[in-house]
Amino acid sequence: MKELNLFKIISLNLLIIALFDSYTVYSEFVFLKLGIYALKLLNVVSILYLLQYNSKANYKWLMLILPILYLYLSKDIALSIQLFYSAFLPVCCFILLPDEYKREIAFNYVRVICILCLVGIPIYILINLGVLPSLFTYAKGEKIYYNYFLVYWGRDRLLYRFSSIFDEPGVIGTLVPIIYFYYHQQLKLWQKITLNIAGFLSLSMFYFITIVPVLFFSDLRSISTKKSVRRIIIFILCLIGFYLGLNFVALWTQSNPVLALAVYHRFEWAGNWIVGIVNNRDVAIQGFDELFDKWNNYRSFTYYFGYGKDYMMEVFDGSTLSYRTVLIEKGTIIVLYLLLCFSLMHQSRYKLFNIISIVFLMAVFFQRPTLHAINYFLLLYVGLRLYTGSDEKDFKQE
Repeated sequence: MKELNLFKIISLNLLIIALFDSYTVYSEFVFLKLGIYALKLLNVVSILYLLQYNSKANYKWLMLILPILYLYLSKDIALSIQLFYSAFLPVCCFILLPDEYKREIAFNYVRVICILCLVGIPIYILINLGVLPSLFTYAKGEKIYYNYFLVYWGRDRLLYRFSSIFDEPGVIGTLVPIIYFYYHQQLKLWQKITLNIAGFLSLSMFYFITIVPVLFFSDLRSISTKKSVRRIIIFILCLIGFYLGLNFVALWTQSNPVLALAVYHRFEWAGNWIVGIVNNRDVAIQGFDELFDKWNNYRSFTYYFGYGKDYMMEVFDGSTLSYRTVLIEKGTIIVLYLLLCFSLMHQSRYKLFNIISIVFLMAVFFQRPTLHAINYFLLLYVGLRLYTGSDEKDFKQE
């Protein structure tokens, strides 16, 4: 009889948790949510098992990420316990797994995302051709989601943007550059093509802004310093061309009410030139800009430690997924510590890549300030700390 591999069971459990914690619409259904919470109970048992058999390196990383728990603390004790159990402990469990199983989780997560995109793209095309009706709809507040063959979700008024199983297209627009940047050398050709088609169809501003540097620098760890410098020079020239092209396209969309909302109004303008990016998650909250400016201009206790996790709900009766929300509620110290943790994941031998990677991570944080969530954490930890070079073959062992 084949011996039961508990590490594989724990890895599969974490993979499912990571997928359902990736802002999928399925996580909103009560019976599925309860199922995931049951798996997270198994996750607690897994941690108790892993704590008995581990390496010093994993124990050190576990201690290193403990302060990140501050991001989950709330004035509501019950909510703090729920977030500790549901969001923080899966990351702890992942840290305690042997490295080979960490890789297995990350690689399988990427495979699933690629397969979901591959299946979803034809569905997206049929939806926009008007020949594919939805199976059923799901309403969450004012948001209405349409389900297609269980493997694709479209959101009311956003059907023209590719979203796969996620609650908004921006998830795909963020995941694609992350996966391509840190796993480029292990991806198969069909995966690269599928991911970039999905990213393009998502019409995510983050994807369009980051994909050029991602394509240029994703293999920087496998080329010589001379080639790296040459790559940077070429990139600067391409960046100038990209800026001019983006400026032209954005201006062209101004007259189209649909495209203008997705492209033109996502930028800050000085005349006919792009001078900044609008974070559309918090600009709609009346009074938020004034609050953020007040918080940012006074170096008081709240600047360093924030007003508390529930502050946005108390003041505005609502919140939003914005880096400025994290700063206001949790302060600058924990955000800098989070950046330190991810900086330490970088391997010292890839100095130039590391600089570009840290800038990229800051851009990701600007787009989605949830790097500490299990789905992003596992991708970055494996893609950075456990990267072993261009001869890595794990991805190709189907």
